[in-house]
Amino acid sequence: MGSDFSKDGCFHFPTMDERNLDTLRDYVRNYNPPEGCGGCINILLFGMVGAGKSSTINTFLSALDPRGATITCVPTGNNPGSLTPELRSYRAEKIKFWDTAGWNVMETTDLKKRVLQMILEGRVPKETDLHSFNPDSDISSYPVIPENVIHGVMLLFNINTMDSISDDKMNEFQELQTTVAQKNVYRVVIATKFENLEIEEKHNKWIYQYEPLQKKFENLAVRTGMERRSMFVVSNQWKGERIEMIKCILALYVLDNMVRHIDRFLKAV
Repeated sequence: MGSDFSKDGCFHFPTMDERNLDTLRDYVRNYNPPEGCGGCINILLFGMVGAGKSSTINTFLSALDPRGATITCVPTGNNPGSLTPELRSYRAEKIKFWDTAGWNVMETTDLKKRVLQMILEGRVPKETDLHSFNPDSDISSYPVIPENVIHGVMLLFNINTMDSISDDKMNEFQELQTTVAQKNVYRVVIATKFENLEIEEKHNKWIYQYEPLQKKFENLAVRTGMERRSMFVVSNQWKGERIEMIKCILALYVLDNMVRHIDRFLKAV
């Protein structure tokens, strides 16, 4: 692999072969949530504008497809609908992915925390425009919608810009992830667009052992207060009509981790 790779400080070692791909996909696709959570588990993708929330949902939908067919139902990139102002959801089997506005476009930290708390509680109806949403109105106007309650949160960072986020923004992020923690919602960090690391494609199977990525995770752990073992990578780019095996496995590896942790929590409640 070369001098840029090391197992030291590496927390994840997914097996990159077709057998593991089938095992991961079968588990996540055939997962049956416990009673009381609306027939599926809800995972919120939360990040700044440009973090890759929408394209990451497309990656998950593609990885969960039985043939790994590329799915692009979520607007991304230069598409006029790609800057998500509304709370949107996309379901695949027993998982519902929730896409939302970039947290850095809301006005104040307190406003962001209140909106996030209400989303976690399932109080914000689907398709609500979050740019005009007023969380200070009578909370009785927003009763809990059981099937919208969030069970897990993915905190997304663009791997190309994560090191340049200002201290003020990172301090604000810490308050937001604390809001998630206080709700006892399982959370992980997702580093998106790892292609920008310019690692050779043939080395993607060793991505977690890639020292430049490990250094980015180490720095991010210090700045966010999140553990490095809770940090994962997901690709946002594919070629052709099928998502590549390694990129499928990386996506399913994250989902497997989330589903198993969320399931244990739901069964313990």
